[in-house]
Parts: sequence; structure tokens; C-alpha cells
Amino acid sequence: MKILIIDDSIVFRTAIKTALLNSQSVSEVDVASNGKIGCEKLQYTKFDGVTLDLEMPVMDGIETIKKIRSFNKDIPIIIFSAQNINAANKTMKALEMGANDFVQKLQNSTDVQENLKMIQKDVVPKLEALISGQKSTETLGSSQINHNVNLLNQFRADLLCFGSSTGGPDFLMKVFSGLKKLRVPLLMVQHMPPVFTTQLARTLDGISENKVVEAKHGDILEPGVCYIAPGDYHMSLVKEGEKYQLALDQSEKVCFVRPAVDVLFSSVAKCFSGKVGAFVFTGMGQDGANGCLELKKKQSAVFIQDESSSVVWGMPRAVYMAKAYDDILTPEKIIDAINKLGT
Repeated sequence: MKILIIDDSIVFRTAIKTALLNSQSVSEVDVASNGKIGCEKLQYTKFDGVTLDLEMPVMDGIETIKKIRSFNKDIPIIIFSAQNINAANKTMKALEMGANDFVQKLQNSTDVQENLKMIQKDVVPKLEALISGQKSTETLGSSQINHNVNLLNQFRADLLCFGSSTGGPDFLMKVFSGLKKLRVPLLMVQHMPPVFTTQLARTLDGISENKVVEAKHGDILEPGVCYIAPGDYHMSLVKEGEKYQLALDQSEKVCFVRPAVDVLFSSVAKCFSGKVGAFVFTGMGQDGANGCLELKKKQSAVFIQDESSSVVWGMPRAVYMAKAYDDILTPEKIIDAINKLGT
């Protein structure tokens, strides 16, 4: 992989470059001290991926993304973000503008080795997944796609569940803007850290006919409300008497993440007595596959996003490989399916 680092901090540029070159998958790294220089390099030199700081002079991260996407729609862009509400808001905007994913900068850290470890742990796998696309080894022909029309015509859900990761926020904005007012609760896990899930809930609430909130421990499910698992907390469904409510905990990570889709889906399969419609969207890794297997044992309807529209077809592919799904859907079909199941 040949990567371009766009960052105005020479300290951070050096740390990112050192970390990337220590990875076997990165062969070459170039740097740019601001967005204008970065865009010029991208127009005349071929790179496989970009890391980008949001706060820069001359041309900030948002403007840089807009410019890059004006001449290159496909190159993966990973942004570095601070962990505060203002940074989370800018990050959501950056993802909406065309960034593919983000990682958090270590706050107030002057430990170079700590920064190197963070970059190698978080950035390199994301770049690898985005650049390879985690494409399946077998191409899905039309005969392999179920298009289970009868299921959508006959099945009505009492609860909807979503799971997503890389590429999820921008995709969720598109989905939620197309949803009708739902008659059922909706539970969602999006792999994001604290503060960012808060901002995601606010963003989706502002564009949807349905109320979207960041879940709190003990929330009782209400119709037409979407509950998003807060960053760094697993979210489970539990039954108390005749009511269903949410439980949050910080138990061990599952599939290397917290919150985990598997934790939510498995808890729903265990305690929910009604009909469930579950969706697994774009994301790297395998989180969600085991949960979908549990849901299928309870005759739930499970749908996965198609490969061509996914930023990374990792999580949907894991469900596909586990044969724990009913249909593979395009974004337009996903919106249509959610509206049919939940209204």
C-alpha cells in the first residue's frame, strides 16, 4: 500500500509515517503539511489511501475531503479526530462528505511509543480493510441472492435491530432519512467510541421521522424510538415482568469491540418473544454473525447489505458465510424492507 499522510503537525506526521512503515502491508508513505498540498499530490501521484487531520491551516479536513472527492471518488480516507463533542460533530460531517472511517487521536499524550501502538492497532487494519474492500472470494451471482419477496410481504416485525461499523454513519443517514414513522422499537449498534455515538443519535434524530436516542441503562422500549448503544458499552435486551428494557455493561469486548452487535442480537434472540427483523450493514470484521445465527434459530428475518454498496463487506460477508440470512439487499431495498417490516 502507498499512503499519503495529510497533517499539519510534524510530530504526528512522523509518528503516523513510522507506524505505517513498520507494517508489512505498507510499502511507501508520503506526507503533506496541509490539505492544499495533499490535494495537489493526490492529483498527480497514485496513492492507495489517505490519512487526514481535521484541524489544519490553509485548507481544513472538511474542505480537503470535498476537494478530494471532486476528482477521486474511491480512494479510502481515514480521518483523525479528537474526543469531544465539537470534534465528533466535525467527524460526522467529514463522514457525510465522503471520509470512509475515523480513529481517535490519543488525548494529551506525548508518549511516542503509545501513539505508534495506537496507529498500528487502529489505522493499519482499517486501511487494509478499506483498500482490499474485504471482498468475498466468491462473486455473488443473481442466482445466489434470495430476493425473498414473500418474506417481506408476509412478515411483520415487533422489533427491529441494526448492526454496522465502517461506513455505517453515512449509510445510516441515508437510511434514516428514507424511513417512515415506525410502529416498533429499533435497537442499533454502531461501532463508535463515546461522544461519537451521542452525536450520531443527534444527527439521525434530526433527519428522521422517528425519535433516535443514545440508550441509557434501564430504558423501557417504546414504539417508534431507535436506541443506539453508547460507545464503550455493550447493550442487551432484558425482560422485566411484561416489559422489555435495556441493560448496559462494560464486560469484555466481543469480536474486539464494545459495543458489539453479537451481544445485542444474542440477547434479543434469548428473551424477545415477538417477531424480529435484523439488519447487518457495512463494516469490517465478523461482529454480528453469531448473533444472526441465534436469531435465525428463533425464526427471525435477517437481511444483509449488498457488497457493491458496502464500504467494507466484512460484517455482512460473515453473516453470508454463516448462512444466517434471508436476503441480500441494496440500500434502496433496505429502506423499503425496514418500512415494510416496521410500519
